[in-house]
Amino acid sequence: MENISLIELDESYLPQMTELIKEAFGGEPWNDDWSDTKQLIEYMKDISKPYNPLNYGLLMDGKLAGISVGKVNHWWEGTSYVIEEFCVSPNCQGMGLGSKFLGLIEQSVREKGVEGIFLQTDNDKPAYHFYHKNGFMDLGTYISLYKSVRTIEKTDVEDTSDNGSDFDSDDIEYDIADLNDISELIRLRILYMIDDFGSITDEEREGMEKQLPGYFERELGKKLIAFVARAEGRLVAAAYLLIIEKPANPFFLNGLDSEVLSVYTEEGYRGRGICSQLMKNMIEYAKEHKISRIDLVATDDGYSIYKKLGFEDKTQKYKDMRLVVED
Repeated sequence: MENISLIELDESYLPQMTELIKEAFGGEPWNDDWSDTKQLIEYMKDISKPYNPLNYGLLMDGKLAGISVGKVNHWWEGTSYVIEEFCVSPNCQGMGLGSKFLGLIEQSVREKGVEGIFLQTDNDKPAYHFYHKNGFMDLGTYISLYKSVRTIEKTDVEDTSDNGSDFDSDDIEYDIADLNDISELIRLRILYMIDDFGSITDEEREGMEKQLPGYFERELGKKLIAFVARAEGRLVAAAYLLIIEKPANPFFLNGLDSEVLSVYTEEGYRGRGICSQLMKNMIEYAKEHKISRIDLVATDDGYSIYKKLGFEDKTQKYKDMRLVVED
């Protein structure tokens, strides 16, 4: 086999990465329409320059033959390498380079302290079986839901806003958080993690308190929209919408997609319809800003609320997959 090596790609490789994506996914079996070069460039910027980017290139005889575009994510279960796009040049396929490339990536991320690799692929494409062959396994833990907001429709939802408590809905103010709310957003985020996982360690709390301020300062009001409820001079609930620009397809012709990151209400304010109102505000925002759809992963407690708001169980032909990088 020709001389191959793994490198980490910086911004100077963006034009080559863009061309490789176009070549690899423009033909069978993907047939992605990358005729809009500007859209493709913006997409590559989005996925190649997130917080904690980690982009790899496979060089064969000094030429870029494959790329893996992704980022490092820190989670309570451990640190993962999330691959957004992985491909090998069509001219170099059928030579075992894809498996070799993944093996080199696995070795590199293990040395960086990463414990797993996560990616998504269509389950009706050869890539699905390729990843299985290379040690990836299906993930079926969560339910993915989808709501189309392409058409303007009135959503009629009955809120369980009266739970017998002395609660006055006029005491709640709803709006979108700004940079002045960062400390409160961090407080709610930590409470959400404690509530969801039972507890967090001092080290995990310190890590969140270190990372979140910078993240909110960069993304709040831009790619991250925080819908909040205020009472008694503080935030009592928050729902986050992450706006993602992707290559256009029949579901979102303008390329604007979105995902609900989390919805949290303080314990003393639950059962009063606050979550439903935050989600209604989010849906209206999506309509106004021509965001085509909203995806979320529902807990058992939130599932019925989202169903009432019009979210549906998402039937998907692709599989969530993850590779646990062993020591």
